[in-house]
Amino acid sequence: MRSAHPRGRAFGIGSDRGALYRCWNAGRSSSGLLALLQHLLVVHLQCESLHLFSLPGFAPSPMLSIKRVLSGVVFAAIGVISMGSSEVGAACIAEGGSATVGEAGLVLHLAPTCTQAEREAHIVLGERIVEAIERGRPVDLVGVIVQGDVLFDRLVPKAVSRSLTASEPSSQSATARSLEERLVRGGLKIRDSVLKGAVRHRSVSSALRFEGPVDFQGARFKEGVDLSWSVFQKEVELSGAVFEKEAHFVQGQFVGPLACRETRFGPSTRFHRSTFQSSVDCTGALFDGTAEFLEVTGEQPVEFERSRFGSGMGFSGSRFKSRLSFRDAIFSRETFFTFTVFEGDTMFTGAQFLGSADFSNAEFKRQDDLARARFDHPPLLAQAMRQESPQPEGFLRTKNGQYVLTFGLLVTAALLVAYAIRLK
Repeated sequence: MRSAHPRGRAFGIGSDRGALYRCWNAGRSSSGLLALLQHLLVVHLQCESLHLFSLPGFAPSPMLSIKRVLSGVVFAAIGVISMGSSEVGAACIAEGGSATVGEAGLVLHLAPTCTQAEREAHIVLGERIVEAIERGRPVDLVGVIVQGDVLFDRLVPKAVSRSLTASEPSSQSATARSLEERLVRGGLKIRDSVLKGAVRHRSVSSALRFEGPVDFQGARFKEGVDLSWSVFQKEVELSGAVFEKEAHFVQGQFVGPLACRETRFGPSTRFHRSTFQSSVDCTGALFDGTAEFLEVTGEQPVEFERSRFGSGMGFSGSRFKSRLSFRDAIFSRETFFTFTVFEGDTMFTGAQFLGSADFSNAEFKRQDDLARARFDHPPLLAQAMRQESPQPEGFLRTKNGQYVLTFGLLVTAALLVAYAIRLK
């Protein structure tokens, strides 16, 4: 009679401990779990075949018995899971369900545990985003991949005629304001996502008005972003976003607060002639390329603490009506603050200017602290208007000090008179 061992090897059962271990490690993902269950199904069939064709007196090995028990337990589950992998992919979706526009708008949230393959299976087309905006629906996307351009120029402009108010972009021409504008009525949220196409609005004959909040937190823009001539009526969230190419917000109107904490800007960042009616918080932001904030207006506090400017940057011609902070910021190349008006407190404590710093014709209406910054090259302050540093008021300059001084002089005079009389 043949031994059981060769028969077991003939059916491929042998030492499958390594295969089970690899499948178990792969089972930590949804696709790996399916592979593990399929492997146990094969083992189950092998064991059943061996049981049917074994010779009398055959005694299965302990490893074979364990495999039969395991395969029997998961046999029913294998049939359910193997009927379709769509159920496994469905676990990736946290909210929404498809990349189509519904009554609630374009809503799709993918869990952080989703694999790259699962995210690619739920790609959102850029034209679907524009379609939702055209229908006045909100866009709420989290953790997705956006394929294709998001072109706001496709929106149909509407004629408007209104007088300039506090919520209007003061930097735009009266002609542009009175002709037409494109509306984004619902909120626009594309968070923790990858946008492979461009995001653009390039029309100079109309404004792009965002009536709801704009949330790009944690998003990565592979192509350029140009939202020039835009009006943001609510908050704009860019914190943690990455702009691999240009990020242009020329002549923008930020009615709500702008947050760009720890944001990484690419080779070109432009906020030329933009107006910030609310606070700006760019703490820890990184500007890899040129940063242009020329002729901007900041009406509320503006924060650039611990920000890094890798290339040339300029704030020339700008006006800051409230507090402006560049604490511990690093300016790697030339920096321009020419003709800039600082109406509020301006802080440069701990800032490092590795290149030239030009403050020519700047106006500081309050005391600055440029002395607490580090300049590798002497700053240019030609015709700059600065407040004189207040002289420390000593004790003798106070009223009590003057009384003490007068009393001391009288005592000294009396002693001198007494000494003179004694000499006689």
